[in-house]
Amino acid sequence: MTNRPDVYLLRHGETEWNSTGRIQGQMNSDLTALGQAQAAQQGAILRRLGDQVAELDRFASPLSRTKATARIAFGGDDFTTDPRLIEIGCGGWEGITPAQRQARDPELAARSIRDLDLYFNAPEGEGLSALRARIMNFLNSLNAPAIIVSHKVSLIVMRACLTGITDADMYDLTATQGTVIRISGGIETHLS
Repeated sequence: MTNRPDVYLLRHGETEWNSTGRIQGQMNSDLTALGQAQAAQQGAILRRLGDQVAELDRFASPLSRTKATARIAFGGDDFTTDPRLIEIGCGGWEGITPAQRQARDPELAARSIRDLDLYFNAPEGEGLSALRARIMNFLNSLNAPAIIVSHKVSLIVMRACLTGITDADMYDLTATQGTVIRISGGIETHLS
């Protein structure tokens, strides 16, 4: 953990589906006006960091919401998309509302008490183990500090991998939009 390059993590801005409680998973949903403002706020944080981040490699998930966030936050600077940064696949729950989840899979929805349960237990979904393997593959490929734009659950799992917290403690993590998280030497710092 501590021998990894420093990373700066950005969650995409609010999307239309975020605002209605739909699980996006690997589907696309456009940024709202608030989401665009959150991406601009992340850009302001990065600009304040100046030389610390000016020459860092920049990566984003290939989904439209992360690419839109990266374009705004990076002020038009180039970035590389990497499919390993995509959000966890949520199978049959992608794109549906909480009420639709309850109607479709009442027993499974009832057992999904905590927020992350919705993603890790989604029917026909990717699951935690596969997501962790994908994220670790990406992290193991980093050979220099980087700025990464990704998604709620992918970033929570990435943070757990980088800081060494347990799966149980991972449930306590949140993924705020409009902020930047720096992880250096296994220690998280939230920048806003």
